Amino acid sequence: MVYRSKKDLWLVCLVWGGVSLPLLVGLYNVLAPGGNLQLGWELVRVGVITAATVLILTYPLDYEITATHLVARSGVMRWRVPLDSIEEVRPSRSPASAPAWSLDRVAVEYLKGGSTRTLHISPSDKHGFMRELADSVPGLELRGDTVARAR
Repeated sequence: MVYRSKKDLWLVCLVWGGVSLPLLVGLYNVLAPGGNLQLGWELVRVGVITAATVLILTYPLDYEITATHLVARSGVMRWRVPLDSIEEVRPSRSPASAPAWSLDRVAVEYLKGGSTRTLHISPSDKHGFMRELADSVPGLELRGDTVARAR
């Protein structure tokens, strides 16, 4: 099943506000009488490039549990975590860079090359995501708000 990313309105507004500010100031300079045309066009260029970059890196933003992998998609980027390598999934509010539009996240701890890695994601239906993960992976069980290896 595919789970969409939860979106924190303040985070979306912060990112898109920062992206649109140079674009709007640039358009003002281009269109206003007496505006600085050179600065205006440069800011419009920066705004368009920045907006395109944000879209390319964040759309679509979702998470899928397949038969063998947890796949996190954020625009053109992909993270593929083998289901059998997952050790624990627990709630997190980490502000670390992640394929997520929310700080209401889960930390997926998994083994790769002998070391533990963490992928932070923010499925909008956290409980459904964790339930499906526990049901899909032999050896994982749901314990409260955490999915962990049965010991």
